[in-house]
Amino acid sequence: MGIFDGMPGFPPAGGPDQTTGSPPGWNQTPPTHDGMPSGSDAPAGAFGTHAPQGPVVTSDFSVRELLVVEHAGFRALGLCMGNSIWKVQANFQLNNSAYELTDITGAMYGAREKAVEIMRAEAEALGADGIVGTRLEIAQLADSGMLEFRAFGTAIVHQDGHPGYRRPDGRPFTSDLSGQDFALALKAGRRPLDLVVGCCVQHIPRRSLLTTLRQTGQCVELDLFTQAYYTAREAAMERMTAHAAASGANEIIGTRLQEESHVWGDHIVEFLAVGTAMLDTGQPAPDFDLAPTLTLSLDI
Repeated sequence: MGIFDGMPGFPPAGGPDQTTGSPPGWNQTPPTHDGMPSGSDAPAGAFGTHAPQGPVVTSDFSVRELLVVEHAGFRALGLCMGNSIWKVQANFQLNNSAYELTDITGAMYGAREKAVEIMRAEAEALGADGIVGTRLEIAQLADSGMLEFRAFGTAIVHQDGHPGYRRPDGRPFTSDLSGQDFALALKAGRRPLDLVVGCCVQHIPRRSLLTTLRQTGQCVELDLFTQAYYTAREAAMERMTAHAAASGANEIIGTRLQEESHVWGDHIVEFLAVGTAMLDTGQPAPDFDLAPTLTLSLDI
């Protein structure tokens, strides 16, 4: 007996057909729409006529996330995604100083916004209240100047159809919260509104040859680098905060700061700030309780 014995589409264990020498299932009767072979008198079972009907739901939830989200009164509708491919070319200035490449900053904003908007449109088509676990990714394509911007997340809906979990404009919210964090936030009276982003693409100046030689073998602060990095991070944070304020939020949680050169070389860096804009209602939800469980890891 094998673990797939009795499942539709799988032949009995035992290797090739003993009468014909054909691979297993070569001359097996095709299954019908209910998962049972045509003409079969096999009783209905787990994979028979009592199989669940309806669409297959996909998600990137772990088992724990799925159970916690369901315990909070929501169910998954499907994995939503969006993408946008851009050619992002750096245009250098002649001066070797710290400055923002505003055209590239605008392109990085626009590409991410397009990917997130396509993902949100998919969730809206499913009738979702929001998206949990959003991931923003960037992949370099064959052309050195081409970048693909991707957004992934799981669309969820309130099981009782409560309309108060969507954004003020009635569209699904987006967030990068895990299933557990989403449920805990709801219990504490906080509701996600939007995945907010701030970025700044900065040119980092190079040291002169004389300065490089003079500082060889010394432990010194590189003032130009310090100021350039600080200024760019501050700009990214301020833009993320402005995005949250425009969405009606009063706090941002889970903020992440990232730096990446992508396809531009060492002296052009994107500073990215990402977080979930939240509305703190000040009214903890008494509808559900999250009981902690002890988990023993067997990893060595």
